[in-house]
Amino acid sequence: MELLLKISNILVWPTRIFAKATGLLLFVLTAVILYDVIGRKFFATGSFKLQELEWHLHGAIALLGFGYAYTQDFHVRIDVFSQKIPDRVKLWMELFAILAFLIPLMGLLLWFGFEFALRAFVRQETSSGGVGLSHRWIIKSVVPLSALLTIFGGLSVALRCLVVLKRPDLLNNPFQEEE
Repeated sequence: MELLLKISNILVWPTRIFAKATGLLLFVLTAVILYDVIGRKFFATGSFKLQELEWHLHGAIALLGFGYAYTQDFHVRIDVFSQKIPDRVKLWMELFAILAFLIPLMGLLLWFGFEFALRAFVRQETSSGGVGLSHRWIIKSVVPLSALLTIFGGLSVALRCLVVLKRPDLLNNPFQEEE
C-alpha cells in the first residue's frame, strides 16, 4: 500500500507543477486585461490580438488547473445526494467513476486533442478573422495536455481511494496532499 501512495504522489507531481504555472498565468492574464482596458479607455488602442490572448490565457488557466484541482477535491460535487452515503461507499463510487468515466473520457480527449493540435500545427493555422493571433496550435495543444494531467490526477485519486479502502490507517483523507 505504501507503494501505491508513492505512485500516487509521483502522478500528482506534474499536476502540481502545471497548477503553479497556471497561477503565474493569472498574473499574465491580469496584466494583459489591464493593458487592454486602459489602452482602449484612455488611448483608443483596441486590439483583436489582445482580446484573443485574453481568451487563450483564460482557457489555458481553466484547463491546465483541472488535474490538480481534482487531486485536491476542489471540483464540484453534488453533496445533497451524497450526504447520507457511507464513506466507504463514496470511495467505491469515486473509484468506479474514475475508472469507468474519467479515464476513458480523458483518454479520448487526449487522442483527439492531439490530432486537433497537430492538424493546426501542420496547417500553420491562424485566427479565423486574419487579424488575431497566429500559431493557433499552441492553445490547441493545451487540450491534450490538460487531458493527460487530468488522467494523472484521476489515477492518483484512484490509488488513494484504494489505499483508504484497504488500509485506512495509512491515509485518512484520500485527497490530502502529501509533501
